[in-house]
Amino acid sequence: MKIENWQLRMAGVLGLLAAASCAAAGEPAKGLALPDVRAVVAERGNAVVRVETYEDYFMGLARRGGKLLFPFPLHEKIGDAASLAFYIPTLILYPLRKALGSGVLIDAEGHILTNNHVVRNADRYTVYLTDAKDVRRKFDAKVLGRDPHTDVAMLKIDPDKAPLVTAPLGDSDQLARGDWVVVIGNPLNLTGSVSFGVVGGLHRQVDKLLIEDLIQVDATLNPGNSGGPILNSRGEVVGLVSLGFSVSNGIGFAIPTSLITPWVDELEKGKPPRRGYLGLAARDVTPDLAKREKLDVEEGVWVRQVEPGTPASRAGFEDGDVITAVAGKAVAKARDFQMIVLRAKPRSTLEFTVRRSGKSIDLKAELGRRRTPFEIW
Repeated sequence: MKIENWQLRMAGVLGLLAAASCAAAGEPAKGLALPDVRAVVAERGNAVVRVETYEDYFMGLARRGGKLLFPFPLHEKIGDAASLAFYIPTLILYPLRKALGSGVLIDAEGHILTNNHVVRNADRYTVYLTDAKDVRRKFDAKVLGRDPHTDVAMLKIDPDKAPLVTAPLGDSDQLARGDWVVVIGNPLNLTGSVSFGVVGGLHRQVDKLLIEDLIQVDATLNPGNSGGPILNSRGEVVGLVSLGFSVSNGIGFAIPTSLITPWVDELEKGKPPRRGYLGLAARDVTPDLAKREKLDVEEGVWVRQVEPGTPASRAGFEDGDVITAVAGKAVAKARDFQMIVLRAKPRSTLEFTVRRSGKSIDLKAELGRRRTPFEIW
């Protein structure tokens, strides 16, 4: 496993300088301890696998040709046509139909989490890993479930009594800016590479996925890291690297386990995640927003737009409402509100407290199901 030495040296120097500063001020250095990267890698490194995919030529030809049969959206047709043109020569240049990513074993039965874009447009999947006895192994894999909303997929191998190393799923909601994280993956075809850095931000949105609540990771990430885990100092998986929409420039993004763990069972059963759907656009109430919209509350979730024909519309929500509580619990952040709705089961009923025209009213909505987008893959 290769650890970025310059990063270790730099972090060590910064830690020593901060500790010296605190000591000079007569204060103990708190919260400055560097993670034991070597211990995390030794314990969890073999849980990270190499995922290779291969696209059968005629299946790939059918996929790309099929996309051109659908006229919408028009702005994507040029790209689809170019994709087909560049794909035709791969009948001879077959290595171009291979792709590489990473994944992480989450149990001894051989379930592997990776990115949806790693397995998309592929027909065969091969997993390479090192088991608990340091034996290098190769397995054929199959896709059990995919979630295009969050760019997550579940693979399955048959371990055949091989002693697998696994990594537990942690709680990404416990992360804070500045927390140390370790990244293990296969960037640029370099198997089992290690880097580490910090959580640079939380709840990021880059407008590339249908559901986004991303972790900003300030660590060295490159193509091939996709699908690999980011680990906290306890060796728990707190996110999956997703480079399907990001060119590495010292900043990367990861899908938090808060968007994965509640639906792992459904992915393992080959079912698309069942998430609640309300059908409104919302944002946090801020002092500026409250002043501009003449709101009589300082905290809550402001309803920017209610989509017609949705559960929100049928429940009586209106543009400009301020949601102050869900199921009797106060809510002040649009992100928290979104997660409550997503984690609720379709057809379940949620009660909302809403401020409208200076009055509090109660609304009940029977949630719909967030649909998986149609894809040719």
